[in-house]
Amino acid sequence: MKIETTRFGSQEIEQDSIIHFPQGLLNESEIKDFKLFHKEDAEPGPVVFWLQSVEDPDKAYTIIDPSLVGFSYEVALPEEDYQLLDSNSTDEIAVMVIITGAEDGAENIQKDGFALISGNVTEPLFINLNSKKGMQRSIKNLDYDIFLTIPVTSTQ
Repeated sequence: MKIETTRFGSQEIEQDSIIHFPQGLLNESEIKDFKLFHKEDAEPGPVVFWLQSVEDPDKAYTIIDPSLVGFSYEVALPEEDYQLLDSNSTDEIAVMVIITGAEDGAENIQKDGFALISGNVTEPLFINLNSKKGMQRSIKNLDYDIFLTIPVTSTQ
């Protein structure tokens, strides 16, 4: 199937590569189907991913694995969340964080020569890459600020 995106232009994608968020995202509950993109030639592997809406070309979210910047979760989801994700355990679930920066319209803050981006650690994405189901949850009882600040040397 062909989708249109503002960031990647026209893309031909396989139907079985679409990640379905049955409840949508917290700020976009009406958009439920997404395609995950990453830079193909990233070494040693992709670090930044883009969660592109299949339904709305203007909706794409930059996401990362928070453990790559030293932040990790110990997650025990309620049984209904495992059912929503078609999962039996957290072992098959990727936890990702939506990040924002200058490319998303946020102010590009400079500190010690680095551009800073922010990751929303209290509203992580949970994605079962096997079942292609996802959800976003708000976690209220974290001992952290709402956003994790991440220094980067390039916005590319």
